[in-house]
Amino acid sequence: MTSQAGSTPQPLPKPRFTSKKWLKVLAGLLAGLLVLWALAYALVPMIAKSQIQKIASEKFGRQVIVGSIDFKPWSLELAINDLAIAKSDPATAQISIKRIYIDAELESLLRLAPVVDAIAVNAPVVALTHLGGGRYDIDDVLAKLKPAPDAPPTEPMQFALYNLVLSGGRVDFTDQAVGKTHSVSALDVSVPFLSNLESKREVKTAPRLAFKLGGSSFDSAAEGTPFAQTRKTDA
Repeated sequence: MTSQAGSTPQPLPKPRFTSKKWLKVLAGLLAGLLVLWALAYALVPMIAKSQIQKIASEKFGRQVIVGSIDFKPWSLELAINDLAIAKSDPATAQISIKRIYIDAELESLLRLAPVVDAIAVNAPVVALTHLGGGRYDIDDVLAKLKPAPDAPPTEPMQFALYNLVLSGGRVDFTDQAVGKTHSVSALDVSVPFLSNLESKREVKTAPRLAFKLGGSSFDSAAEGTPFAQTRKTDA
């Protein structure tokens, strides 16, 4: 059936989403993401610092202090600065760490296991004292961390950790029974890769250990597959 002469043609229906509307939607999503990042950037360090100090202090039975925390939500980078775990006397530190840097990956959410591109621990200092008679000044902490005898066995946590570095470490061991102190300084440990995920088990790692003890310097390296079936290692 043809239309009558002189009749006005009907306009075509407009598309439901024009390019301008799509741009508005994308702009809204981007703005929401930026707001979320801003909130995480501002709130995560404050909340994390409070919770680390509270939970760790209860877990260890010692005062735990965190200087500051930096967090970049867009890259999942976290830095904990000036961490200290006190001795039984809160005036002195059992363990102090200048900085802990962690670069996590979104793949952790997909695998439901931690996947971390880098972990760097800078200037850790540990003070340990032998009180005599087989007693140490951390016995109370070890007792609190000891699992209950009736605790059910659990599966080991899966993980994939890359670029693990400990630098500038120091350990002071005081033996009160003989009145001597032994110190390990300039402690450097690096492990390129550690994992027990099924798809990563055959990857080789090449750890390095270097330190100074009693005025002598030591440096060693190895290569192996610590999580493979054979656990082959050359040192």
